[in-house]
Amino acid sequence: MPIILPNHKLEEIPSIVFSELRNGISRKKHPFKNVVLTTVNEKTPMSRWIVFRKLTLENNLLIYTDSRSEKIKNLRENSSCGILFYNHKQGLQIFFSTVSTIHQNNELTRKYWQGVVGTSSENYTTIYPPSSPINNIYEGHKTEKDLNDKHFSIIELRPINMSVLQLSRDGHIRANFSKANNGWEGSFIVP
Repeated sequence: MPIILPNHKLEEIPSIVFSELRNGISRKKHPFKNVVLTTVNEKTPMSRWIVFRKLTLENNLLIYTDSRSEKIKNLRENSSCGILFYNHKQGLQIFFSTVSTIHQNNELTRKYWQGVVGTSSENYTTIYPPSSPINNIYEGHKTEKDLNDKHFSIIELRPINMSVLQLSRDGHIRANFSKANNGWEGSFIVP
């Protein structure tokens, strides 16, 4: 069932989108929980599934990662990246062009590390960095004895452009927006 309808005004769409993103965080099995992040490695796009963790009051998006990961290396070289959300039940696709900020060993990471519990903390404390060659699968699961936040990072994504596509049998709706001083400015475009 579509959530963006033909009777919605253009200026209503950003608030509908951000409301749906908040649902993605609060509802465990919501399709917006797992999304695609695209970074650039030299000139090659690199996409991967990630877990969308939080939407800030400023509507910045937060994701967690190991500071030794390829995505961190990519973002240190080029802070621009894209994040794609898709809800197959609603036929809603949202793409953000963003500028990233990497947080490590600061107040923000300490705040959220407290909520990383159980085996989740092991994702950020493996002996070998992500993407390291290993001799067997067990080596990839070896963790440091001290489960600390040394490698825990948060990537904060500040949206600068947003593309929204609502698929519907009654007619697709598509709009592009750019971040403006007091919100979003945009236009409907041909789907």
